[in-house]
Amino acid sequence: MDAQTFLKGLDNIPDLPSLPNIVIKVNQMLQDQETSIKELGKIIETDQAMVSKILRLVNSAFYGFRSKIRNIPHAIIILGFNNVRNAVVSVSIIKTFSGKKHFEGFEIAEFWRHSVAVAVLSRYLSEQTRLDSPDDCFVAGLLHDIGKVVLSQHFTAFFGLVWKSVKEDGSSFYEAEKKLLPVNHAQIGAHLAKKWRFPVSLIDSITYHHKIRNTVSNLSQLVIVHTANSIANKYEVGSDTIPDSSTIDPEAKRIMFRQLETIPEWFPDIATEIESACEFFLKQE
Repeated sequence: MDAQTFLKGLDNIPDLPSLPNIVIKVNQMLQDQETSIKELGKIIETDQAMVSKILRLVNSAFYGFRSKIRNIPHAIIILGFNNVRNAVVSVSIIKTFSGKKHFEGFEIAEFWRHSVAVAVLSRYLSEQTRLDSPDDCFVAGLLHDIGKVVLSQHFTAFFGLVWKSVKEDGSSFYEAEKKLLPVNHAQIGAHLAKKWRFPVSLIDSITYHHKIRNTVSNLSQLVIVHTANSIANKYEVGSDTIPDSSTIDPEAKRIMFRQLETIPEWFPDIATEIESACEFFLKQE
């Protein structure tokens, strides 16, 4: 089976998760420059679980606002349209992909903990370098590995081959995929993101998060997510050494040199923020 055939098969899976209705509606509304805060607020308020999540998020230490924000219109004013959309996307997709059965041994909770860690690191690196929108980088980091969940849920035989190689040979998931499968999880995730009509920059960041391509639509976002993923995979709290950077692309190392050089100084605080974000995004309602 070649890559094209595999991805066509992906489109024919009857229970492949679709983008939640609220995400579709919010995305549609934000493509219209005439959309008002009141109109957007009404759409979000049709999902009370989402309302609760967004209000908890905007009032959490994650954003650190001093005054209490009590309703969705106020949250939209404070966060802005783009950040509210990203919050809706993040909450909805974690919920959509967390309830189904996965390949035995694949821990979905650990998968999301890694994804949230990459998201928080991406947000931090974006803030420090000012290369791209922190909240856009957060979503790109959160979704960078979404193709792994699709493999685990819908292609268990393929996933099993990769999983066995990872456990027996000590290879990375990505390296095992390249040897054993017609496509890798990054391509699968990007294909799904295209079906969901996500921005090209987000699709590119998912596609190339393991291997930088300089011709992408937003190289800065890709570099940030790639670097964040490498740090999340390699670094541990309490380490006083710079992590192995052999998996980081030379261009990313050049751009992120200062942040990579000072990881022991800033990572402990970000590790605390990662725990806070995991508690929020992964908490069962």
